[in-house]
Amino acid sequence: MWSIELDASFENFLTNLVVASLRPLRQMAAEAERAIEQLTVKQVVAWFEKDGKIRREQGTEAAFLDL
Repeated sequence: MWSIELDASFENFLTNLVVASLRPLRQMAAEAERAIEQLTVKQVVAWFEKDGKIRREQGTEAAFLDL
């Protein structure tokens, strides 16, 4: 078993990363009508590609991600 010492800045970074990831994952799962745990890598990549295409074709307001 590994033991990792985390400083406060890394812990904060990791927390923010997890929270930021949940929002699009929840949206993906809702659109796919399945639980987050059931999403495949292929579905996740396809969703990001679709959102990017919407952003390019319709503008940032139409896309889900606020980049």
